[in-house]
Amino acid sequence: MNGLVVGFITFLAGLALSFGLELVSVKVKGSIPTDPFSKVWRKAKAVKVPLAGQTVTKPMEVNLPVSEITVKSVNNGKEIAFLLIWEDKTQDRFHLINKFSDAVAVQIPYEPSADVPITMGDKEKRVLILHWTAFRQENIDNGYSDVAKIHPNYAYDWYPHAKPPYRYPEDWANQYALAYIGGEKVYRKNTLKTPIREVVAEGYGSSTWKDVQGADGKGVYRNGKWYVVIKRDFVEENTSNPEWGPGKDTFVTFAVWDGSSGNRGARKVLSYQWIKLRIER
Repeated sequence: MNGLVVGFITFLAGLALSFGLELVSVKVKGSIPTDPFSKVWRKAKAVKVPLAGQTVTKPMEVNLPVSEITVKSVNNGKEIAFLLIWEDKTQDRFHLINKFSDAVAVQIPYEPSADVPITMGDKEKRVLILHWTAFRQENIDNGYSDVAKIHPNYAYDWYPHAKPPYRYPEDWANQYALAYIGGEKVYRKNTLKTPIREVVAEGYGSSTWKDVQGADGKGVYRNGKWYVVIKRDFVEENTSNPEWGPGKDTFVTFAVWDGSSGNRGARKVLSYQWIKLRIER
């Protein structure tokens, strides 16, 4: 049996198992911490979501490095948060040549309808994707992963307009160096103090970073599992927002990337079924 057939069977199995699931975002008081081990998560019911390999578009993932993700959600009326837990034998915290980072994403349709294509939406059926990566978490926790950190015996070149020892981003924060590395927009994209990126899409291959990046979160690897919190305000100013909020129902789905299995981009595992998200008031 070839890999594509196995992947299609896995897709059908995941679709059947996830049908009818409901995730309740429990109402809590006060600010929501990004700590995945906070007591606030004891108030929320866990939902186990089966995952399947991405076999809709190339490049596909016909294997199943992660078969299930456990999800909880809470909200305080202003912001909503998700706790995502999955098993991973290896902790992949770097994104290099032929070495990839672990990651997870939450996807929400702008219009609260299960008719929005789950494959990253469609034209005029936009989705919001909140994407956490371990390599961004590494940069925040332990400092930017530059050449000197990853390859301690490297021989470095001279970089015009930047100050030795060429720590990024601190030693590149001037107009000449910014132009050298791709400009202010590239600099801002890669120096946000959050491991979460907000992305919008209207079909696969259309994902675009949002200019406003307000989501926050934190990931912790412990005892062979990733524990990741992703949170965002229901309404962010000066940008588009999904139709969601306290007392409303919408839908949500999830995707996971296993770096040591070569997952990146379209090579991922995901839920092929919209899961009803009921947001308590």
